[in-house]
Amino acid sequence: MSDRAVTIGIWIALGALVALTQAVALISRRLPGAGEALRRLLRLPGARPVVALAWMWLGWHVFAR
Repeated sequence: MSDRAVTIGIWIALGALVALTQAVALISRRLPGAGEALRRLLRLPGARPVVALAWMWLGWHVFAR
């Protein structure tokens, strides 16, 4: 199995986990959805630069290839 196949498998698993978490949040209403979780995170002091850096890192490693 090549490194590329493992990487793609990991991204697929992470995407499925995010989709499953969002579906459970929408159905059960016990967990915050992705939008609400991000809103809560951005209320914390200093969170905006961390989120911006994480978004830039993700963009560089995923979308720039």
